[in-house]
Amino acid sequence: MRELVARYLSSSISRRSFLKGLTTAGISLAAAESVLESLVPAARAQGADGIKLVEGTGAECFAEQLIASGVKYIFGNSASEDAHFYEALVDRPQLKYILTPHEGPGAAMAAGYVKASGEPTIVMQAAVVGLANAMGQMFNAFKEQTPLVFYSYRTDQTGRAGRDGFEEVANQEQLVAPLTKYAWLARRADMIPETVRRAFKAAWTPPYGPTYASWHSDLNDERVRAEVIVQEKVDPRMRVRPNPAEVERAAKLLAEARMPLMIVGDEVYKAGAVAKAVKLAELLGMPVTQARQVFASFPEAHPLWVGSPPAARLATLEFPKNPDVVINVGNKLQHNSPAPIVGRGAKFIDMRIDSWSMGNVMSTEVPLVADVAYGLDDLTAAVAQLLSDSTRKRIRERSEEVRRFHDKAAALRALVAKNPEWERSPMLADRVTWELAQFADRDAIIVHEAGSVNLHGFDFNPDGGRELFFYYGAHLGSGVGTAAGVKLARPKRQVICLVGDGSFVFGPTALWNMARIGLPVITVVYNNHAYGGPHSRVIEKVPGGRMVQTGHFFHDYLGSPDMNMAWIAKGFGVEAEVAASPAQLKAALGRARRASLEGKPYLIDAQVARMGVAWADKPWTPPR
Repeated sequence: MRELVARYLSSSISRRSFLKGLTTAGISLAAAESVLESLVPAARAQGADGIKLVEGTGAECFAEQLIASGVKYIFGNSASEDAHFYEALVDRPQLKYILTPHEGPGAAMAAGYVKASGEPTIVMQAAVVGLANAMGQMFNAFKEQTPLVFYSYRTDQTGRAGRDGFEEVANQEQLVAPLTKYAWLARRADMIPETVRRAFKAAWTPPYGPTYASWHSDLNDERVRAEVIVQEKVDPRMRVRPNPAEVERAAKLLAEARMPLMIVGDEVYKAGAVAKAVKLAELLGMPVTQARQVFASFPEAHPLWVGSPPAARLATLEFPKNPDVVINVGNKLQHNSPAPIVGRGAKFIDMRIDSWSMGNVMSTEVPLVADVAYGLDDLTAAVAQLLSDSTRKRIRERSEEVRRFHDKAAALRALVAKNPEWERSPMLADRVTWELAQFADRDAIIVHEAGSVNLHGFDFNPDGGRELFFYYGAHLGSGVGTAAGVKLARPKRQVICLVGDGSFVFGPTALWNMARIGLPVITVVYNNHAYGGPHSRVIEKVPGGRMVQTGHFFHDYLGSPDMNMAWIAKGFGVEAEVAASPAQLKAALGRARRASLEGKPYLIDAQVARMGVAWADKPWTPPR
């Protein structure tokens, strides 16, 4: 009985298991309930300060620390060495396990949940074999700075190790070291909760990023006593205000600028600071753009929005051509060119929490290391104090100039519907996008993994309107899983997943999760039976070459036989259809809406024309 009491007070067993243990020992149910009632005050006191002692298997300690770390959902692929963890879940209903058929889309689903909810989760996979499948999405989380925790057991130092056994590989944590903020091995069972806490602390301390925790599978089965601590007790709560002297320097540059330009990025979205960015832009009549990032972080219908640079370089912006002061607010500024995004001619102000990457490529006139919500508040207040009447007049004139460009650009974008092939079948990708922009709810969330497809007409507004979750990490197959995770986190919002056919076949298994859990995501596949992006980029590298002359492209054609994405979806339990014309697409979207209202996912295989340089209609094979 003493052991049962100790295990109950340490949360190692549930009320039900405690009562069952007492009655099995010969104590009547009434007496057992009386004993349980007497323990209630002690049970409540245990852990009242956020720290409690847990007695049980290493896997049970793992589960308890996940609860203490605020985890609600676990995304995992089946692994027999985690048997004691699955056993622990039976009496811990607050931990919901999402079984994913493949580790890659499962990790993408977890990442989508984190991005949309702002809450912690964990991805579990089997040893190095499962880890290898998840590492592509770990790379995406690394590039996109998503605070995602990964776990897998290991076998290289278990009781059966040293014989080149099943799943055995040495130094497993070193495989992920380049892709994670933190990778560590718990060397004893009682260290499991501590290792888990560190993983969550590192992932969720800005700048965010993925972390990895592992331990030998024997430790899951070993019985120990270990401390479990709530995350608030170890979280540094890092909210940093910028240096006041640097704020004053930045404010002076902006107030005196002829044509300042603001770049926004993901830190604006994550900090809930969109309205603050709008306030600073309006105060200065400052045009706003955004280099390649995950989220849309500024209202695209705002008259100060001038669009995104096509190649993530400000020199490609149509307006303004020669800004004299550029301020970056929370953008990672991923460089895809030998030339820096911000040219050397402009004075550059860099405001973000990611201080490590500041100054690596671009010379920085004013570094503002800060939580961008605090930074925008301080900078806006400092700028307001510097504005004279003459400065305000210049700002009004600049605002009007920017608004004229914004209106002109919007009118030009609307001309897409004047394309002479607008009614063609198979459809123009622009026609599919245009129909989707008319169809989507005003507060829809668009998950975009459709390659180089232009998302015109959506007018994203992260402050109460349509939101964008864009993939830019480079590992394909994230779109469907991300959309499932977003819908899990935001069940009341319409979620539409746009995905290219090449990307779709990398990760369709999350459709099964949509059908199984009841996640009514609308998935639209832009199906041109080819890798369109690689096709175009290869032509850019070898213009007028033999591939262009002959139409023989080795690397991009996905037809012959054509892949039917609707059939693939139906195999996973998702209703689906093929749409080859605009009329069919409109009808399919209507059916998709009805399915969504019934709580069912739906997929549309939209047949899209291959554009540009002529392609062969069948795969090329070398002559014999």
